[in-house]
Amino acid sequence: WVNQGTQPVQPPVVNCWDNFQFNTTSCSWVNQGSQAPQPPAVNCWDNYQFNTTSCSWVNQGTQPVQPPVVNCWDNFQ
Repeated sequence: WVNQGTQPVQPPVVNCWDNFQFNTTSCSWVNQGSQAPQPPAVNCWDNYQFNTTSCSWVNQGTQPVQPPVVNCWDNFQ
């Protein structure tokens, strides 16, 4: 007997979270990876963007700068 079968070629990694594992039951490659869920926006300036280099969510938003105190009654919150 000569084995003429070959294992299917692993799919190319397209996303940073791709993690292909070979399933011997189905005889196919299965992607076990998944993109991390986006963090919840806690502040009104939160602006999460997915960074494919670090494979993580990065908050691009920043809190606005507090205005300068001009009057003695200024009390910015």
